[in-house]
Amino acid sequence: MEKKFTFNAKAVTYLSLTVVAFLLSCITSKTEAQLSCPNQTVLYLETFGTGTTPTTSTDIVNLTYHAAGPLAAEATYRVINNTQQKPEWQNSADHTGDVNGRMLVVNGEDETFFSHEVDRTQGFDAGNYTVTLYLMNIDTLGVCGKDALLTDIGLRVEYLDQTNNWVPLTGSPYNASGVPQTSNTSPTWVQLGSTFTLPFFSNFTIKSVRIVVSDGVVGGCGNDFAMDDLQLAECPQGGQLPVTFLGVSARQQNDGVNVSWSTAQEINSSRFDVERSADGGSGWDVVATVAAAGNSSIEKNYSAFDAKPLNGTSYYRIRETDIDGKYKFSKTVPVTINFANTTVEVLANPFYNNLTIDFNSPTEQQVSARLIDITGRQVLLQKWTISSGTTRQVLTNVGNLMQGMYILNISNQNGEMLFNGKVMKQ
Repeated sequence: MEKKFTFNAKAVTYLSLTVVAFLLSCITSKTEAQLSCPNQTVLYLETFGTGTTPTTSTDIVNLTYHAAGPLAAEATYRVINNTQQKPEWQNSADHTGDVNGRMLVVNGEDETFFSHEVDRTQGFDAGNYTVTLYLMNIDTLGVCGKDALLTDIGLRVEYLDQTNNWVPLTGSPYNASGVPQTSNTSPTWVQLGSTFTLPFFSNFTIKSVRIVVSDGVVGGCGNDFAMDDLQLAECPQGGQLPVTFLGVSARQQNDGVNVSWSTAQEINSSRFDVERSADGGSGWDVVATVAAAGNSSIEKNYSAFDAKPLNGTSYYRIRETDIDGKYKFSKTVPVTINFANTTVEVLANPFYNNLTIDFNSPTEQQVSARLIDITGRQVLLQKWTISSGTTRQVLTNVGNLMQGMYILNISNQNGEMLFNGKVMKQ
C-alpha cells in the first residue's frame, strides 16, 4: 500500500520555534554560569531610566539620535521604553519587564557605540571585576531570512594609567556574537559579559575605569538590538572560574623564593603558573608551572621554587588556567630578597659553543671570567658588568677550543674569587 505524507506547516513552525528556544536557553545558561560573582559589589549600573518619551544618552558615541519615526537608517538610536521602533521589530518592554523602563534601541553599524567612565576617589583595588549587560535581538524570527546579520557585541574594560593613557584590563576585549532572533510571542533578553582583572601597582592608585561597548557587524538587514542594565561589579572571589584560592605566600629560602598556595575547590582546572614582577604592575614573567588537580572539593596545597629571584622587593601571583582556556589570578604578594653574597651558576656543563653563566648579586659590579687549560695557561678572558639581582652572561669564542677539561675562574673588581671550578668542553 502506498503511504501518503502530509505537510503540517504549524508543526514545522512549532518545531522551529522549539529549536530556537532551546538554543537560546543554552546560550543564556552558559553565559550566566560564566558570570556568577559571589559577594559582588556593584560599582555602576546603567538602566537608562524610566519614561515613555524618547531621549538621548551622553554615553552614546558614533550613533545619530532620532527622536521620532522608525529607526530605519543605519547607526541610529534612541533611548525608549519599547523595542518596536520599526514595525518588524519586537514589541517588548525593558529587561526587567517595566513598561515605563527605558533601554537603548539601536539600528546597528560596525563601530563603538557606548563609552562610560567610572571614577572612584578611594581608587579601585587590584583584582577581578565583572561587566555584564542584557541584549535582545529585536528582529522578529524570519526577518531578513537566512542571511540575517546577527550582532557581534564587544566589551572592553580599561583603566587610566599614570601617563593618562587608557590601558585594557586583562580579559579585554570580550566578544559575544550570534544572539539569535526569536518569535514575536517570546522576545528574549540574553545576558552577556565576562570577568576582567585589574593589575596591582605598588606606587599608583587606579581611580578611573572605562567601559566601552562596540558592535562588530556592518549595517544591513539584521544587526538591530536593544541593550539594558549594563553593570560593573567588583568580584572579590574571582568571577567565572570555579576555583577558590585560600591563600598565597612567598618567602625567601636560601638563595631562592618558595611560593606556596592552596585551593578550597577546583573544577576543570588545568595548571597554575607562578608569575613574578619587579613592580607588581607590569612585566610579569612565568617562573614555574604546576599541574592542577582538575577536580577537587577538598583543600589542595601547592608550592613552587624560584631559584633565580630578583634582588630587593618583587611580587608574585598565581595564574590558574582552566581546561577551556579561561583563567583567573590569585592575590599578589610581595617578598624582599637581600643577597649577602654574589652567587654564580654555570649552565650546560659540559659545554659546546657557548658557556652560559647566571649571577645573583646584591649590587652592580664588574667581574672577570678566565678560562684556564690543564697546563695552567689562560686561554680566554672576558669582563662584564653585572646588575643588582639576576644577570645572565655568555662566555663566547669557546667553540674552537680543544675538547677536554678547563678551569673557570670568576672574580670581582676587588680580586675576590666568586667561582673557581671545572668545566668540560665537548
